[in-house]
Amino acid sequence: MQTSLRGIAEKAALHKTYRFRNLFGLLNVGFLLWCWNFLNKKSASGIDRVTALQYSTDLKGNVTRLVERVKGLAYRAKLVLRRFIPKPDGKLRPLGIPATEDKLLQTGVSKILEAIYEQDFLPSSFGYRPGVGALDAVRDLSNHLQFRGYNFLVEADIKSFFDKIEHQKLLDMLSKRIDDKPFLGLIQKWLKAGILEENMVIHPITGTPQGGTASP
Repeated sequence: MQTSLRGIAEKAALHKTYRFRNLFGLLNVGFLLWCWNFLNKKSASGIDRVTALQYSTDLKGNVTRLVERVKGLAYRAKLVLRRFIPKPDGKLRPLGIPATEDKLLQTGVSKILEAIYEQDFLPSSFGYRPGVGALDAVRDLSNHLQFRGYNFLVEADIKSFFDKIEHQKLLDMLSKRIDDKPFLGLIQKWLKAGILEENMVIHPITGTPQGGTASP
């Protein structure tokens, strides 16, 4: 973890109601070049058809120009390309694919959010957290069922959770810990970014596309 993120994490752990400022300033060239290491380079390209390999041919130049637009408040989120993938029950799950450049910036923002909010999770939480995943949840659950004397297993799911998120409620929640309008403005841009589906642009009122780095 970068020193700046470690400092954020430590303050978030010590002061549960602290509102962070100047997070926008962390989104510099060096930080985003570091974030590039966390991108899935094999993931599908977005609406501009620029792959991670193509973007990396002039990585520092591309990142520098991106940061200039972000800092100059000239950055605009590109349309999200929607594709559908089959679910085990036969239904289709909508997958939103941002452009490579947007994925990179989203990764930077998500790393900062992670430093703040990771401090609030319990050891029993496994979803969308660094270093743990579904297999860890299965192992933990298996241990509890085998050795803790439980007789029942309850599975619950929030129907269409990603599709139903209310934008303003999400931003209000984030503002309880973040006092940085330009930083929150980036998240709002991604929430409001149009979705290209079968040659039709959809402007979302609620929800956040599954597939975006910052969505979880």
